[in-house]
Amino acid sequence: MHWSLFAFAGLALLFAHGLRLPTSGSRWMGVLVFIASLLITAFAIKVFAGRADIGRTTDFDRIANHAAAQAQQTDAPLILFTGASYSRNAIDPERLTIALTERGYNFRVLNLSLEAASVLERDQHLQQFIKQSGEVPAFVFVEVAQAFDYNAAFMFSNSKFNARATEQFDIPTTLRTLAGISEGACGGTIACLKDTGFLGLHSALNVFNVGLIGRGEASSEAGLTASYDPQYQPRLESRPEDVETILPVTEQAVPRWATSYRTLMRERLQAQSVSVVGYYQPPVQPADQRMYVEALCQTELQAEFCLSADHPELLQKLSGDVWFDRDHLLDDGAAIYTLWLAEQLIESGVLEDPK
Repeated sequence: MHWSLFAFAGLALLFAHGLRLPTSGSRWMGVLVFIASLLITAFAIKVFAGRADIGRTTDFDRIANHAAAQAQQTDAPLILFTGASYSRNAIDPERLTIALTERGYNFRVLNLSLEAASVLERDQHLQQFIKQSGEVPAFVFVEVAQAFDYNAAFMFSNSKFNARATEQFDIPTTLRTLAGISEGACGGTIACLKDTGFLGLHSALNVFNVGLIGRGEASSEAGLTASYDPQYQPRLESRPEDVETILPVTEQAVPRWATSYRTLMRERLQAQSVSVVGYYQPPVQPADQRMYVEALCQTELQAEFCLSADHPELLQKLSGDVWFDRDHLLDDGAAIYTLWLAEQLIESGVLEDPK
């Protein structure tokens, strides 16, 4: 428990106590005053907690702390990749830094990825990294995947009612997620109703600071965890059957909320002096989902740096025993992808001529 947050909660309650009506007041007026007192107390605690950088710390805070510590140990320009577990198991920032340095490109690569992290949650912790480290990356590459575009509340398919699920659904994130759900980015009517219900509950827990007093701490004090999570032993029957399959690109239905948020995030990062905001997909998805990203690269993201995984040479190299499961690489597969990624970044010219 963070003592200062507990003390401030007490002060907020005392302040709200002063709003009580005389005993002769109307019942409905009493209800309204109670609600107003509750909202004022919750708002006051949230403002204080935000200014003190106190929250429900999670693995993503520890990953952001680790990345910030790495950034502060170098004078080299930063290249930052942010994604979900697809990237966490596929991009080794140490290997990629070495590969670029050996080819004459002096950059420090950072990985800011965690399983089931939607683009909204990743954006929150990217901003946390920039604030905490005091460093703005020269390049930010954002993982794109159909699974996240088509499921605005992806977190609920992974976990619910934990610190990470509650912490991310502040009011702006809730509204963005609700916009996605309203478009049907949730997998059918029943799934959309469930996601809406879970979204309302998690947002209420966030707004009213449930669990914050007992578990709140400054994110900078949460500890350090490296994002790259190498795997060395495969799960049974882990190798994808269609690893070398490349489908013809066809027009894809892209949810408006996803396009809108990618634009908003890109404009914000560019306003913060990020030279290039690019997009990529690790080669860890079924052929139809890889084609979805290739279609994005040719349409919505054609004016941006966009690197899909549909490259025959890369997929052929990954056709061996380098898979942890259908969606994640072993460390040997990550080594192959990391080296290929270095070569693609150099050949594209994006590192030489930033916007």
